[in-house]
Amino acid sequence: MYIMNTTLSATEARNRFFELLDRAIYRNEEFTIEKGGKPAVKITPAVTKRSPKEIAKILAEFRKTFSKAAKRKYWSVLDTPAFKKRERKYRENLRKGIVD
Repeated sequence: MYIMNTTLSATEARNRFFELLDRAIYRNEEFTIEKGGKPAVKITPAVTKRSPKEIAKILAEFRKTFSKAAKRKYWSVLDTPAFKKRERKYRENLRKGIVD
């Protein structure tokens, strides 16, 4: 996991606090805040490192979920015969000028 480090002044950090927070959370970036030209505080993501066993377990669950999805008969409600029948009937009524 790559963590990018950026140095900011305290004033700039105050003005952009929520942006820094989002970047730390979602992009795993790290920020050093300076006060008076000296490093004072660090904002770092609270990311927990996963063990290889945990990663293997997550990947196995992911593969299991998507292998089931590939065996589905219909991918959405729009693919079901009942929906297609209602759609055909609706289009026929539109051609006849009947609006429900």
